[in-house]
Amino acid sequence: MCHRPLSRARLVLAGLLFACLAGILPAAGADADPWGDFPSMGFTDLTVADGLPNDTISAVAQDKAGLIWIGTFAGLARYDGYRLHQWDSDPDDPDRLPEIYVRSLLPLSDGGMLIGTGAAGLVRYDAATNHFQRISAQDGPGARIYAMTAARDGADDAAWIVADDGLFLWRAADNVLRPVPLRDAAGQPLNPKLFAVLEEPNGDLWVGGMGGLLRRRAGEAHFTTIKATGSAADTVNAEIWVIHRDREGRLWLGSGDAGVAYLMPDGSAHAVAGLTGPDGLAGRRTIRSMVEVPGKGLWIATDGAGLIILDPMTGRLRQVRHDPVLTGSLNGDRLRHAMLDRTGNVWLSTDQGVERYDPHANRLRVVPATPLSPMALSNPEVYTAHTDTRSRVWLGLANGDVDVLDLAAGRIDRLRLPPPNNGRDVRALVPLPDGRLLAAARGVAAIDPVTMTITPSTIPCLEGQIINVMIAKGQEIIAGSFDGLSRFNIGTGECRRFRHDAADPKSLPNDNVRSLTMLGDGRLVVGTAGGLAVTDGQGGFRNHRPDAGDPNSLSHAYVTGIAEDRHGRLWLSTAGGGLVVTDVEDLGGKPRFRSIRRRNGLPHDNIGGLGIDEKGRVWFTTPSRVGMLDPQSGRFTLLGERDGANLKFYVIRDIAKGPGGQILLGGLGGLTILDPDDDTATPPAAVLRVTGMEINHRELPPALLPETGRRLSLDAAQRNLTLAFSLLDYRAPGDLRYRHRLDGFDQGWLDSGTRAPGASYTNLPAGDYTLRVEASQAGQDAPLATLSLPISIAPHWYETLWARLGMGVLTILAVFGIVQARTGALHRQRSRLEAEIADRTRDLVAANARLDMLASTDPLTGLLNRRRFMELAAAEQLRAGRHQRPLSLLLIDLDHFKRVNDQHGHRMGDAVLRTAAAILSGAIRGSDLAGRFGGEELVLLLPETDLAGAAGMAERLRQAFAATTTSLDGKDVRVTASLGVAAWRGAGESLDALLHRADQALYAAKHAGRDKVMVAAGVQPD
Repeated sequence: MCHRPLSRARLVLAGLLFACLAGILPAAGADADPWGDFPSMGFTDLTVADGLPNDTISAVAQDKAGLIWIGTFAGLARYDGYRLHQWDSDPDDPDRLPEIYVRSLLPLSDGGMLIGTGAAGLVRYDAATNHFQRISAQDGPGARIYAMTAARDGADDAAWIVADDGLFLWRAADNVLRPVPLRDAAGQPLNPKLFAVLEEPNGDLWVGGMGGLLRRRAGEAHFTTIKATGSAADTVNAEIWVIHRDREGRLWLGSGDAGVAYLMPDGSAHAVAGLTGPDGLAGRRTIRSMVEVPGKGLWIATDGAGLIILDPMTGRLRQVRHDPVLTGSLNGDRLRHAMLDRTGNVWLSTDQGVERYDPHANRLRVVPATPLSPMALSNPEVYTAHTDTRSRVWLGLANGDVDVLDLAAGRIDRLRLPPPNNGRDVRALVPLPDGRLLAAARGVAAIDPVTMTITPSTIPCLEGQIINVMIAKGQEIIAGSFDGLSRFNIGTGECRRFRHDAADPKSLPNDNVRSLTMLGDGRLVVGTAGGLAVTDGQGGFRNHRPDAGDPNSLSHAYVTGIAEDRHGRLWLSTAGGGLVVTDVEDLGGKPRFRSIRRRNGLPHDNIGGLGIDEKGRVWFTTPSRVGMLDPQSGRFTLLGERDGANLKFYVIRDIAKGPGGQILLGGLGGLTILDPDDDTATPPAAVLRVTGMEINHRELPPALLPETGRRLSLDAAQRNLTLAFSLLDYRAPGDLRYRHRLDGFDQGWLDSGTRAPGASYTNLPAGDYTLRVEASQAGQDAPLATLSLPISIAPHWYETLWARLGMGVLTILAVFGIVQARTGALHRQRSRLEAEIADRTRDLVAANARLDMLASTDPLTGLLNRRRFMELAAAEQLRAGRHQRPLSLLLIDLDHFKRVNDQHGHRMGDAVLRTAAAILSGAIRGSDLAGRFGGEELVLLLPETDLAGAAGMAERLRQAFAATTTSLDGKDVRVTASLGVAAWRGAGESLDALLHRADQALYAAKHAGRDKVMVAAGVQPD
């Protein structure tokens, strides 16, 4: 099999072929979309990178719950819009998929799925057990499954199966696959190599294969071969791969190498011009699938010729193929299956993943740029649009290009401004009274819309200027550039220039002019990168800039757009200050500028431009979205991917209308056609459903998942609950926002954020709850769908009311008995002990005071001795373990202490020890324990201190030791210290083990050259 090189892309524009359909299709009506097939088709793909087992897709189906099943050449997957669950094969496990090659899928009414494989025959997925069961044929293996369709069999599921060795009937009642004889009226066998099957509502059965088209009428046992003559003969009499009955009663046939034909209810065969025979759009490519898309015609999937759409409203054929230039193109031209889901999405199986097309996401449509289509733009950067009196759409593009979309003729005329006006973005197209069109780029050129001739340098005073914006008022052309403002009179040739002058308060606030508008009273309003200017009628401007001390001033100096509405308000868009509105009548004085920003509900403060339509609605663009503000209601509408938005950047200067009344937007990626009133058909309602659940970390089979509104009852041991939920319309899941709340447990709503939507709860108390879930589109207020799931958790026996009451009574009685017994015992002991205590107290107090001092301190240093230190340290260790608090220990050894004794005598050594003890005592807190551990070795226990804190304390002590001098008898001695630090590891570590690790660290410090701090192995300080 040969494959063309493919790229992952997301928008499609392909060649267009107009054709009549043998008298069955009406001519295009007056209400037909004037844009025809100029707008591209946007596909969203799902590939291995998203979690599919393989990119070569053979079948797509939607189960009873609404989840999408995807059969591939290397496994099976189930998709809820966010999560992909994969199954691969294991021939040794009877509950697993027996083979990875999945050829066809058929949903069952119990939530399960029939699966046709490439070599293992028919498999049934049981949604109640999450297991697979292989179904053997009663006679013959039925190994390779080509197609399946639902069969009429009373109330239970049944299916017709076509396989390598013929036709079979499967019934769910006995789960047996029975062969169906293929014989003619004389009893002679017919070719059993079949590829397609269809049962009519009246019981007639059609099958297609190598032997052509066969029909078995209801009530008969034999098949009749259907033969055709005329132009449809080569197709009808060829090998048949697809049989499809449309809503109008036509039976469509897709062949192996002769295109498409159809049969009328009277049995007559008809060809489709441009589609029937090997010379049609499909060529000799196999027709693999057909599906009717409401309002979009018949979609035909081919194995190598891409997607062909037959539009019954216009009588057109449209071929959609892979375009490697376009982001979002159909991923590949080899299509094996097409499926329409219950919310209107079309799913296509390709060799490069599964593709989804949303017919309802067309409020925003795009005419892109690609060299592979004659109906695409010359350049993807569109900066301005203008519709002329002949309903042609003129577009100003980058690099001096101007494209003219002649919608009626179905073509694009391509112009390029000549020097010196070439090479820059065409930012404005302004019609003149004489019919010419001015194109502003580097200077201004004039275009004759009849002859398409271009006259360069039409306005000499603008020559060489990079024009940002330009408007016309009568005989006057007004242009804004990076060099200020120019006003040119066509009749007189007079040109006036206006620039910023720091010394003149009535000059422009900035030379970078970004927007212009002429008010109804004749005043000119200029938006610049440094503020807003309004002509004052005296040759100057009244300027408005941001003022930090004035809350009513302009919110941001960079004004990107200006528009006046019919209520006398002036609207501004700014690059960082959101939308701004003020009253036109106040512009001559001190207007009050009211800002509408993100904190007020605006989706973004960086607004690239705005325009006001005839209904007074304010349309604006953010860096990647298109939005609308209704001033009457104050509500925002933000258009997203669910509306068709897919460009990275949009451009709007004013409201430019197309021939069909749509708003035309520029952008980086092509021309965007916006339906302002959302006249698109409402998609079928989607269901917000629980798509997965774990109870105590065990996955629940799909058939056991709770339905919306039905109570989920858990027993006393089931306290851990994890749920996955999804809005099953698959329309731009990244544009959705989910939040949930468990009434009776959560204090408020919890947002799912950017994670796959779901909820997780652990150790839920017994009781009754209600899980509430909402799914909303970003930028919209009302939720698209809601979910309510009552949940009950049964109590343990000891959590019941009677058990708690009984335990309370028993506890009270037990406490009362204990108190009474204890009180009596204490009373008896008290009189006996009082006399003894009085006699001994005086002696014990004095003796204990002396003994405690002698027993607990080191007489030389005054620090705790080793025994007392170990006692107190053990108590501190117990406290730290009980409260799970940190605890650290330092061992300190005075370096070369023996040398001090040898050279200066033991008196000097004692003085050095006292100095070290004084440093230690002065550095510790009241809760720390400091002791002499033996000889020149000191020890310090630091409660409530982690390893990092202890290491810091050790370093400070080391520096103090090194900086301190001991003086005795006129001699000075300075002694450094080595320190080992260890942090207690918790209840599993004894005090001796902690000391041992600190001692090892101390040894490492000495081994490293002394005068060091070393931390015990294990967790290191931050």
